[in-house]
Amino acid sequence: MAPDFPRWLTGVGRFLRKELVAAWSVFLFFLTGFLLLTTLINLALAQFSTEITTLYRAVVAALIAAKAALLLDETPLARSLENYQRIVAVAVKTFFYGTLSLMLSYLERFLDALRREHSFDAAIQSLFDQTNHYPLIALALGVSIVVALYFSFLEISWRMGEGAMEPIFPASRNRERFR
Repeated sequence: MAPDFPRWLTGVGRFLRKELVAAWSVFLFFLTGFLLLTTLINLALAQFSTEITTLYRAVVAALIAAKAALLLDETPLARSLENYQRIVAVAVKTFFYGTLSLMLSYLERFLDALRREHSFDAAIQSLFDQTNHYPLIALALGVSIVVALYFSFLEISWRMGEGAMEPIFPASRNRERFR
């Protein structure tokens, strides 16, 4: 006999499933982009020893980016950008995500330094003295490129109309699979 789940747990499951379905294709786009990005950074820095944490970080970053991209379109900023040329909207969103990515990378390094040093001033000093800034800048630029591609494809798709990009990016044969 199957256990009876509380009603709230069933509701949470339905909500999570709905959110996953809504963000699935965006998540896959960002996951692919971020995995390519981390591989390129590792190759460029001659440190091609991809750890499991790289995959973990790419998956988490893709989940966050997918949800953030979907939420960003519902904000007053996105609505105010509708009055400008579409390239301006893509550039502003790209700059926003790139800057946020760089700030989060520095915040992560700062929190590591704070945990090690146990002092705010020593953590700031350690951040500036011991951080290699090039990988962080490369990561922010790469995130900006992935985000710019996503928002550009989104604008092109919107401009061409529903189903117009089907010859370029065919949909799955089984569209009902995720519904």
